[in-house]
Amino acid sequence: MSVSPGNQGPWWQDQALALAVESQRRERRQGTVLIIVSAVFVAVSLLCMFIGALRLISLVCLVFFGACLLGGILMRRDPNSRTTFVLTLWVALLMGLGMGLLFMFTLLSALTHGASGHQIVVLVVAAIGFLFFGIGAVVALVKAGRTGREARDQWQSRRPHGPTGR
Repeated sequence: MSVSPGNQGPWWQDQALALAVESQRRERRQGTVLIIVSAVFVAVSLLCMFIGALRLISLVCLVFFGACLLGGILMRRDPNSRTTFVLTLWVALLMGLGMGLLFMFTLLSALTHGASGHQIVVLVVAAIGFLFFGIGAVVALVKAGRTGREARDQWQSRRPHGPTGR
């Protein structure tokens, strides 16, 4: 990598900037792939719901892959935006809801028709997904609310109490 003659910074700053730009491009490409794959699964889920076959599993897929589709859209946005942060938490909640529905439907099926090895694996995966996405998103929402409140309280304590002259 060559350093421009007008740039007096160390060589590693240029290299770090190039790596950051490449990382942003990679994340945008991954977001595009996620959008395409999720859109296909959402379309198949909607088709299954309208045909009438596999309505419960298509509902689970619709919720989960709809959240994945929204997540892919958010990957193409500014990651430092407050709106992106809030929408990402909602995406995690939707994914947690999808995993919770999958867990409930699989558990009901196992209780009704008897448990098989495949159902136990699905139950474990769905439980882990629900804990990671659902409970994790709730914890992140609570933490974000507390952090926002603390910042607001600090700002209020520094504010002058008299007239501001406006």
